[in-house]
Amino acid sequence: MSYLLDSAIQAQDSRATRKPPSMTVVVCIESGILEPLTLRMVDSLRRFGGRFANLEVVAVTPRLTPPLARETHRRMAELGIKHLRVFPNNPYGWHHYMNKAEAIVAVEERVTTEAIAWVDSDILFVREPNSLELSPSVDFLASAPDAGVIGSRGGTDPNDPFWGRSAALIGKVADDLPWLQTGDGHRIRFYWNAGLYVYRRSTRFGREFLADFKTFLDRHVARTHSQVHFMDQVVLGLTVLRLGLAWQALQDSSNFPVCSYLPGNYDGAKIMDVSVLHFHDSMEPQLWSKLMNTLVPGHPQIREWLEPQGPVALPSSIPWSLAREVLRMVRGARRRLYYARSGFTKAWSMSR
Repeated sequence: MSYLLDSAIQAQDSRATRKPPSMTVVVCIESGILEPLTLRMVDSLRRFGGRFANLEVVAVTPRLTPPLARETHRRMAELGIKHLRVFPNNPYGWHHYMNKAEAIVAVEERVTTEAIAWVDSDILFVREPNSLELSPSVDFLASAPDAGVIGSRGGTDPNDPFWGRSAALIGKVADDLPWLQTGDGHRIRFYWNAGLYVYRRSTRFGREFLADFKTFLDRHVARTHSQVHFMDQVVLGLTVLRLGLAWQALQDSSNFPVCSYLPGNYDGAKIMDVSVLHFHDSMEPQLWSKLMNTLVPGHPQIREWLEPQGPVALPSSIPWSLAREVLRMVRGARRRLYYARSGFTKAWSMSR
């Protein structure tokens, strides 16, 4: 772990006096864009995560994928990332985010830390994360998303029938669901951003989340592509409620989105106090300069570290690119079959 000592030398003395939380960080890694994204996310944690910097990180590959690149394995070793390969028998392996649920279940069964933190690969730790520790009275931490394409603001919202069907999965009606306040100023039904959350391992939340994920699909709750695509965020909250977990909403500064569909967030003043930046598509070439400029006022050290690396790029390998494309086509065919059985097609809109 010499990398950790070298990269954190300036903060060594202060960390020695502050105990890190009992927490395991879980992330997915598969052949393709998740490789450089995951490495960059963990690198940011190691460099800028303060007393969280040396947490155990487990990167899970929970479904069929071509091999990870040799350079990926090398960097994982440098960053102290444990790689876990599992092969669950899951009929819904075609779902974009089912791998996340499978990953936390696999880790939940293998670690002994008090908490498990799920972290998406499109996240950067820009300073020691605030508010990510579970207090004795809290079992689950997450942040509210923007209202998005499936959130409901109440009974007159076009999305509300979907929330009624979703609530029925746990024996409730839509009006039984708590309300959350989003960072963009909306009051929405209970609906978490699934990019970053922390839970008490003893609750076996991961196991229950995966089971609810499958039940949602088994019962064909969704009526549109977007309702299927973003269902992990819906089910996340439903599982919290079904288990009766004590939950707490994170501040926006602990999971702040900067992305093409929220252009107003490319504002240095808005991220001055941010500790965790959810950059979504901002590492792509067309948005790279906007991201760099946004970092200047409050996080110049992050820009100094990132700028020489440039936008995130796919690992170059023609055979594995072809293999990924074949897998994408097979999963797409299975998804379309599921949609046909549910009575709809993929057509959707990302408009807010």
